[in-house]
Amino acid sequence: MKQHRNLPFFVPHAGCPNCCVFCSQVKITGEKCEKALETELSELKAMLDSAGSEYPESQIAFFGGSFTAIERARMEALLSVANEYIEKGVAESIRISTRPDCINEEIISVLKKYRVSNVELGVQSTDDSVLNASGRGHTAKASFEAARLLVENGIVFGGQMMIGLPGSSLESEMKTAEDIVCMGAGEARIYPTVVFEGTKLYDMAKNGEYVPLSLDDAVARSAKCFEIFRKAGVKLLRIGLHASENLKNAPMGANHPAIGELVKSRVYADIICEKVGECRGKRLCIAIRREDISMLRGHGGKAIELIKDATGASEIEITPLDIPQFCPEVKIL
Repeated sequence: MKQHRNLPFFVPHAGCPNCCVFCSQVKITGEKCEKALETELSELKAMLDSAGSEYPESQIAFFGGSFTAIERARMEALLSVANEYIEKGVAESIRISTRPDCINEEIISVLKKYRVSNVELGVQSTDDSVLNASGRGHTAKASFEAARLLVENGIVFGGQMMIGLPGSSLESEMKTAEDIVCMGAGEARIYPTVVFEGTKLYDMAKNGEYVPLSLDDAVARSAKCFEIFRKAGVKLLRIGLHASENLKNAPMGANHPAIGELVKSRVYADIICEKVGECRGKRLCIAIRREDISMLRGHGGKAIELIKDATGASEIEITPLDIPQFCPEVKIL
């Protein structure tokens, strides 16, 4: 069966007008920040030549920087090559990521010309004090305005947010998730903050100005935001950065290769605990989607232990449920 896929092409740190305290694109992507345009276009063509055309629903995805802030000639050259391969049937559309303050009506007209269908905005937070402490260089107003322009022009808006930024709290993060929903997002990503050496955030952590979240706290807070997106019908594209050798070496922050699974497991546990309440000494029979059973049982059984601690249940039985929804059924026996 033919499936959707992304054909990612990284344009590391390109176009970004400032450097946020957490940013280390070279460490995240393993890519150097500067390339000659001819080299970049050749690499893009080579990647797309190797992709084949058996997945017509593919998207060419430009990630890694503020794509709409790069030199206009460079941006249009990359988009033009992408369009050549759309004409060849390699993909059907284009996805980009950028900063909220790098979107305006003129830029949107260019994006529409080159068949860009999805734009992911690095919202990160809608708390201005958090944005300021993170050196983001714009206020929440920029995110609301950029999202409005995208949605009004029929481009799918994806909101990227971060957990554990300087000055943030669970409350501000949940408010950010709610704001992204209200902006009209069709998609979202959640990134728990990872601290890389060579960033200002690393220096802040070393001198005590910033305390990175523990893995457990990052998972719990991400789960609350995940649930906001799930209830609103916003598609969650990813939780956490893509794994890489450089990511493994990040010295601080919520850096776990399966953090997305940990968060989904926590969401299941929170839903179940809310449904059950107190049932001390009872046996719980939990029916969940067949493909999610290992997620609830795995990672040292943390989710099962959390459910037992919160509800007082003496025994938990898990059975498969053949439904598409992320919604467990629970019986107290």
